[in-house]
Amino acid sequence: MDRLSWYTPGESTEELLCQAGHVGIYEGDLKQTQFEQGTVSLTPQRIIWADSSDPDRRLILHHSLVLSMERHHKSMFSRGGKIVLKLGKPKPNNVGPVNSSQYDLMRFVFRTGGEEDFYKKYDEALRRKTWLRSSSGSSSSGGGLSVQSRASGQLRSVGIAGIERRLAENHQKTHETITQAFEDMSKLMETARDMVNLSKSISEKVRSRKGEITDDETIAFKSYLLSLGVADPVTKSAFVGSDTQYFQELAKEISKTLTGPITENGGMMALPEVYCRINRARGMEMLSPEDVLNACEALSLVDSPLEIHRFPSGVIVVQLKTASVESTVHETKSFVESAGKARAADLAASQGITVILAKERLLAAEEKALICRDDSIEGLQFYVNRFLQTSN
Repeated sequence: MDRLSWYTPGESTEELLCQAGHVGIYEGDLKQTQFEQGTVSLTPQRIIWADSSDPDRRLILHHSLVLSMERHHKSMFSRGGKIVLKLGKPKPNNVGPVNSSQYDLMRFVFRTGGEEDFYKKYDEALRRKTWLRSSSGSSSSGGGLSVQSRASGQLRSVGIAGIERRLAENHQKTHETITQAFEDMSKLMETARDMVNLSKSISEKVRSRKGEITDDETIAFKSYLLSLGVADPVTKSAFVGSDTQYFQELAKEISKTLTGPITENGGMMALPEVYCRINRARGMEMLSPEDVLNACEALSLVDSPLEIHRFPSGVIVVQLKTASVESTVHETKSFVESAGKARAADLAASQGITVILAKERLLAAEEKALICRDDSIEGLQFYVNRFLQTSN
């Protein structure tokens, strides 16, 4: 690193031959460096590296120090390759990041590619040896442009000032992008509030025109309203220091939002589905699984038609108090009796509930000795308990 020197503003105008971003500078075979990410610019006299996080932190490597150069192709683990330089002794009184170094090898690592074109331009610049010309000869050719550059018209003369301007523009563009992202987030939140207000308006219209809307249209409207969200969702910041009150208010919100869907879902809904439904309805105000569980356990503390229930198997559901498993065992037994035999999938399809909940209902009826099982290679099936009927 003692071959590198700090860039001094206001130096002479030069041509920009090539530029690449996401380039790191490494010394010897070291795996760590202070210069991990930056933009490297090639001119006929030197390389200028500018730190991506601080554009004012720039380093210079003069072409006169390069003895040889080779390119290493990218590997299967990286998107870019690297250029390895063998360097001569540093110039006396050089002002750089370090005063002395034991390495004479330096690597430019291109993390996102571009090393192939950069290598070709770099090799061509070294062959020209433009730095050997007098500074007066190069600066007298019309604003710092070389005769060859003006004749070909292929190289754009931007100079050091142009490089500085480009780096400043990139920095400003990044700042504007971040600012715009936060502005878009604010607009999204405003739009979300508008959509919630729209959902309330549609809901009122549905109620006012109840006799003029078909059942299918009513169900469709309900699904749309559920996806639009909850107006004024309960937030934890409003109940600082009072978790009990927060969970009770959240329980009321869950009860208000999900009583309808749970009723349509056979009177019972598994806790993972409750978590997904309430978070989808709340939009940006997401709840953690722990908060949802605590709120469901608080349903017994509020005036709610819902309650939480844990099956012996460990499955947790939120159910209507009037549709508990105990109250459905006779209904489950009647279904098995009418069907002759039943699997969990059969009961689920008939009642519009999940297979897991259907199995729990069958197990509850089995526990009451109303049905019995046949667990064979054909799977788990349930039959009416004929032994109980015989004993009666």
